[in-house]
Amino acid sequence: MAKRKERPMQPTARRIVAVSPDNGAAIDLKQPELAAVLAWLIPGLGHLYQGRTRKGAISMGVVTIILLLGLWLGSGRVVYASWRPNDTRWWFAPQAGIGVVAIPAVIQALAINGPSREPFWLSGWLAPPLHDGQLVSRRYAERLVQTDAYLEEGDFFDRPPYRQFRADQISMWHHELGRFFELGTLYTVVAGMLNLLLIYDAWAGPMHPPKDKHQKKNDEPADGEPQGVPEADSEQPA
Repeated sequence: MAKRKERPMQPTARRIVAVSPDNGAAIDLKQPELAAVLAWLIPGLGHLYQGRTRKGAISMGVVTIILLLGLWLGSGRVVYASWRPNDTRWWFAPQAGIGVVAIPAVIQALAINGPSREPFWLSGWLAPPLHDGQLVSRRYAERLVQTDAYLEEGDFFDRPPYRQFRADQISMWHHELGRFFELGTLYTVVAGMLNLLLIYDAWAGPMHPPKDKHQKKNDEPADGEPQGVPEADSEQPA
């Protein structure tokens, strides 16, 4: 009699289950690492992926509104990446809590300091300000003169095949925007820091409020009673 061939066991996707602090319901976090990445890219997207639609929609709306308000106050100039000694943009660290602005800002910073000497998007969106002596492409210099009322043709000197900037653009931005530059920076920083909390929530689940000693004592199981611990891993298929 022929032996029956055993089917190989199919690997199941690893899914994490958290417990809601509100009603004790189970929350399927699915793949927390993927949810955290999605939450970083776009606020609330990780929660929508986990099926937590209400929290995801509220988070997406609140953080996005704060971010857009900050960009509007700062005329789109308050989010940029810069590692230069005289202009290290430390505020970019909390702003980078939102990938939808962090990734383009890094791309712009690398492009304008790269061989092309111009940002990836010639509009200059999320590009760092120019500093004295910086070399830029002729095309980018011409566009800045046409679109920026504070810049003139005399602010650029010929350094073939580039143009050399001979002013301080960050000072121009501060002079043009005044206190709105700092307000826009503050709003975008707050948005980034709020999204860091959302990233943690998508990765680890909702935080439970701390229990006082009296409540902990009442929650302790009696002798011989098994301690109920929520399942960390579930065998549910993806």
